Formats: sequence, structure tokens, C-alpha cells
Amino acid sequence: MTIVRLLALSVVALLISTIGATAADEKKVVAQSVADLERLLGEKFSELKVPGASIVVMENNQVVLAKGYGLSDVAKKAPVTVETLFRAGSISKSFVGVAVMMLVEEGKLDLNAKLSDLAPEIKFINKWEGTDPVRLAHLMEHTTGFDDIRFSQYLLDGKDTPLLKAVELYGPYESRWKPGTYVSYSNAPPVIAGYIVEKASGMSWAEFTRKRIFEPLGMSSAHWDPAPEIMGRLSKSYKADGVTEEPYFDIPGKPAGSLNVTPSDLSKFALMLAGRGTYNGVTLLKPESVDRLEAPGTTLASRMGLKNGYGFGNLTVAREKTIFHGHDGGIDGFLSTYMYDPLTGSGLIIMINASKGEALSALDIVVDYLERARTKPVVAKFDLKPSDLEKFVGTYQSIAPRQQMLAPLEALFDWTQVKVEGGKLSVDNVERVPVSARAFQRLDRAAPSLIFADTESGLQMLTSTGARRLVPESEIMLKLGYAGAFAFSLLVSAIFAVVWMVGLFQGRLAERGGVMVRAVPFLALIAMIAFSGLLVLLLTDDAWGSIQAMGTKSPQALTLYWLSLSVPVLGGLSVVLGMIAGHGTSLLVRALALLNGMIALTAAAFLWPYGWIGLQIWL
Repeated sequence: MTIVRLLALSVVALLISTIGATAADEKKVVAQSVADLERLLGEKFSELKVPGASIVVMENNQVVLAKGYGLSDVAKKAPVTVETLFRAGSISKSFVGVAVMMLVEEGKLDLNAKLSDLAPEIKFINKWEGTDPVRLAHLMEHTTGFDDIRFSQYLLDGKDTPLLKAVELYGPYESRWKPGTYVSYSNAPPVIAGYIVEKASGMSWAEFTRKRIFEPLGMSSAHWDPAPEIMGRLSKSYKADGVTEEPYFDIPGKPAGSLNVTPSDLSKFALMLAGRGTYNGVTLLKPESVDRLEAPGTTLASRMGLKNGYGFGNLTVAREKTIFHGHDGGIDGFLSTYMYDPLTGSGLIIMINASKGEALSALDIVVDYLERARTKPVVAKFDLKPSDLEKFVGTYQSIAPRQQMLAPLEALFDWTQVKVEGGKLSVDNVERVPVSARAFQRLDRAAPSLIFADTESGLQMLTSTGARRLVPESEIMLKLGYAGAFAFSLLVSAIFAVVWMVGLFQGRLAERGGVMVRAVPFLALIAMIAFSGLLVLLLTDDAWGSIQAMGTKSPQALTLYWLSLSVPVLGGLSVVLGMIAGHGTSLLVRALALLNGMIALTAAAFLWPYGWIGLQIWL
């Protein structure tokens, strides 16, 4: 599984839920019965060549469909059945939310309690601790500002690892902004919260969840480790090709993503939440506790009035007619999602055994079925004049990346455009309707998803899962100017390389300044392209970008390290060569050497604060 897929798995369902309407929607077939639904899902999984999948559909607080599709073991041609276990990945975090709220109800935990008081043995840095301390609620809502775990930490062996040790292994921890400001999804805070559950309850995480959640709900298949009694029922998992097996990683941070479970058992958990804390006569939580875990309460966006977002291991997913709650996840080639609607007791579980994110688009088929007889809610439009909308216009970029190391990629390539045309505001060409002076909602969604905020650092666009800043025009022009200079220099250098190579073979370069003043500046640009190209391959391509390739001193990781060092070295050498070139060197050659060198040095200066020069991606 590529690391980009892995990092994106926590929001796959959200991304799918925000895909705009297309012409194809007019021709889609909506299932009108369970039989139709079963058939359409089979066709979808077959079309996408998913090795195996298992699904549960719920209506009126009951399971109406539970079915396996395809193979759980391709080599042995073993079929997926309703008894087949899958790895649930980050769905595990939903159990952390429930566990914490159970202890809050019992008076053993306080959501406002400081992390430094709850677990003084856990070391972290928060320069705002005196006024804005890290609190338990921040851990639950991913608003601590902590970075996500590093690539090497995905490879840690978690067998028999105590949670406190897992917390230490996932460090160090440092708040990048005032806790309780922005959402930035991280796998470490739920592990810390799981450890706090252990301290408050006097039980291990596995024991607490087994006695307090799994057994009361009848989730007999649920386990946090590769226990012998379930391994014979656990599906194999595969890369996107559907053939190459993915290894099982027994991760240390089990509360963050290690749950093994059947979709049928997971549906009992979803129905408990849909039932406001009660399932099959068993009550785990009070309704008000479920309400709290479903809604964000610590973010700047929530304080401004955006009530939908990431709660306690629970994400709001607004579809056209329904506001669902749930989570999704992925680990070792497994992908999964669960969603439920507390108003109707409907929902779905989808679990697949291959790293094919597009396979989760099967949830569209189920959601269409669940919404088939529902009325689309009317968007309560707020009257804003076009002049009021104009102040939101501009280009926005993320200020809350999951991994700070990847921030340069977002700063260079992740642009969100807000426009006003015909008196209507659009975000990346999708219309958003004002529902308050600053909150906006898509016409094809049942809830608002973004709000604009004036802050000390300027205008910001806050969403359910992140935050973006309005980029000044001067910064945009600077970046575009740099991109133009790079493209121009590369084109001229490539053309000129042909000329000086001909001169080299003809022996005419010695009296014209030599080879170095020509070759080194060209290589400086090539090094930048090679570095960025290899990084993109590592982040996006299965063949290049396995977790092992980035989390260890692999040939790919070491090559990336040396290429990153070569950029400032070749850039600096280019400038020197351009300055000391002899009189026989043409002005064009010297100018190109200086230009290429400055382009490379500028790139190095930009990337240096992020640790990209001498990048040791395996640490």
C-alpha cells in the first residue's frame, strides 16, 4: 500500500461524499430492493476487480443485508463469508471515543482535564501550555497540533507492547499551533487516549474493550491482535493489483488502528451508536454522551458555529439527503468504512481486502438505496450580497497538514480557489450557498461543511477536517514567477545542452570555459527534478512506495537522501562557476550558470526548514 493511500484512508469516505454531481448521475440505477442492492454491489466489486469484500446494510435499526463477495484467499480460492474477519484500521478510533465517554459518565475522566495531569509521564512540547494546555478532548478530536506518526513508525513491531511504550515509540510530540484550533488527523493521540483509559479504569486496553464493549454487544470476533483463534478466519489482504499479498503488521498503537472484526459484529457497534448508546437492550452510553462524541467541540470552526466535523473517533459525513456519522480506515491492504444515521437507524459497513480506494465508492450504491424514499432537505439560505461574498474570494492553501514534512507539497501543489460569479460563491467550481454570514453548504449535501474566519494571521477557510489560509497575491505571484523561471531555465538549459555536447565532442569547449560551467548548472536542475520525481514515486506508486521502502534505509530512501543533498551543493557550485568563469566563457553560459544555481539554492532554502535537505525519510 502506498503511503499516500495510507495517509488518506482516514478521510476516504469524506472525499467520496464530496464528489460533485456528474452527468453519469442522471443515468445511475438506484436499487429499490435488497435483492437489487445485492446484485448492484456484486457488479461493482466485479467491475473494480476487488479480490474480496464483505458488506452489511442496516435499515430501521436492523440488518437487512449481510453478504460476502469474492475471495478471502486468492491463492486458495477461499470465498469471503459473513464469518470472515477483516482488519478495520482507523475505525478502531471510534472505540476509543466510546471508551472515554463511558469513563466520563462514571466520573473517572474529565474531557477538560489536562494531559499533563492525566499522564505526567508522557512528555510533549506545547509552547502555549500556560494558557492553552493540551486536554483530553483535544486528543479525541485531533486538535492537539501533534504531527502524525512517521513512515518508520508504521513498521514498528507491536507484539506484547504496553500502551505506554507505544506512546513513547510514536513520539516526539509537539503542538504546532494552539491546541483546540485546527483539526489535523494523527494516529498518535488516540493511542495516548487509550493509555489514559487504562489508567482510569485499571484494566488493559484489550481487557476494557472486551469486558465493557465487545462482550456486552456480542462482538465475539473482535480482537486487537492476531490471536490464534481468529487467524484462520482472517482474510488475506492485497495490493491494488489484487494479487500481491500485504504483510500483517501487529502495530504498537492498537487503539489507533489494530481492530480485527467481522462486518456483522461491527454493525452491532454502529447500531448501538445509532440507538443513542443502546443496542439489543444493552446500554453502553447515555444519549447525551453519544451526542458529544459525534460532534466537534474544541475547534475554532465549532466555536464559530460549524457543528459538523470530527468528534471522538467519529466523523460527520453529509450526503445529499442524510447526515451520516462513522469512520473509515485502512491497514495492510485492508480498507473499510462504516456509516450510520441516528434518525432512521440505517447505515452500512463495507470492508475490502485490497488497497483500492475506488472500491469504497460502492458506498454510493448503498447510500442511494438508503436515501431512495427520503426527501431532500431544503437548504436554509442566508441572504448575503455579492459584495459580502467578494471578501472571501481568493486562493487558499492548507495550514494544518497531517505530516509537517509533507507541507511543502501542499504549499506548492494544493490550491483551493474561491470565486464569485453571477452573485454565487463557488469553491473549486462547486457552488456553496451561505447558511449564515460565514458558513456555506453545497446544494447537494445535507449539512454545511465550511466556514470562513478572520484571525490574527488573516482570513481562513475552516472545514470539517482541516484549515486553509487565504494566500496573499504577492505570494502567489512569487511562486508563479519561480515556476516560470524554473521552466524557462530548464528549457534553455536542455536546448543548450545539445549545443555544448556537440562542442565537447568536437573539442571546442576548452577555450570557451570548459565543461563544468555548463554541465553543473544543468545537473542542478536535473537533481531537482530527480529528487521531486523520486519523492512522488515513493508517495504514489505501489512498486516504489511501499512502507518498507520509506520506513527503512532502502535503496530508494538512500537515493532520495543523496539527491536532496545534491540540490544545494550543485546549486552553490553553479553560482561559483558562473562567477569565476574565464573570459572565454560567453555571457549566456555564465548567466545560465548563475540563474540555475540561484533557482536550486532558492529551492533548498525553501525546503530546509521542513527537513528536506538531507532528507532521511526512514527516521
